[in-house]
Amino acid sequence: MAYVRVSAADIDPTPGPHPAASQFDKGVGEALGIRGFGLYQVELPPHGETVRHDHIDDGAEDVYAVIRGTGTVIVDDQPVPILPGEFIAVTPASSRHVRAGDDGLVFIAVCASPS
Repeated sequence: MAYVRVSAADIDPTPGPHPAASQFDKGVGEALGIRGFGLYQVELPPHGETVRHDHIDDGAEDVYAVIRGTGTVIVDDQPVPILPGEFIAVTPASSRHVRAGDDGLVFIAVCASPS
């Protein structure tokens, strides 16, 4: 087959190999058979949080794309509000974690080490 198609609704959340793995992560990339980068849909409940981490050791770059809800990305202890349709990239050396607002937060995380 020339393509693979999945629905995030059909993927059970489970922690993956990413340093920020949590029980809110849906391994979309794994379900698609993607090996070149990590691809997750993260579904945080109201006021839920991801794990604080950085990528000093592996040099990976993270990009988050907000699908719905509101929240904050805490980058080096500085809160950065995020809204649907927004993207945020965090440098490998910076610590980061994501916190959902009152209505929860759904975002896509793309993670890759430069080649």
